[in-house]
Amino acid sequence: MIYIYVFPVEEYDRNIADERLNTAYLDREGVERYTLADFINALNDDDINLNTHWVRTIDDNEGYYPIKYLHAEDLETSGFDVSKVTESDMLRLADKLTGDYLDVSFWESLKIHAAHIGIPRIEKVNI
Repeated sequence: MIYIYVFPVEEYDRNIADERLNTAYLDREGVERYTLADFINALNDDDINLNTHWVRTIDDNEGYYPIKYLHAEDLETSGFDVSKVTESDMLRLADKLTGDYLDVSFWESLKIHAAHIGIPRIEKVNI
């Protein structure tokens, strides 16, 4: 997920390291973090003063590749009422499903499909 960080010019250097910025957010040190939709809403509601704050995006999935996307239609297809489902609900559900997928079949499927498309295995060296 790509997050948008908003942090005060007077307290932070524009080029602060991503790790330090995220730590400052987690430690509640004047740094705010938004999803894109929440950031746009905050801008429209005049909750953010861009004259006094830096803005940075950080992709916490760098190096990761999506396997499956979850959509509210997936819930509807399974018989659930999605009329009051929030983005937070969907993120929590996706996280739970990812955990289940990794526990159940991910590693075995990865080996089978990687071999099938021709990704070479590391040769074991006997000493």
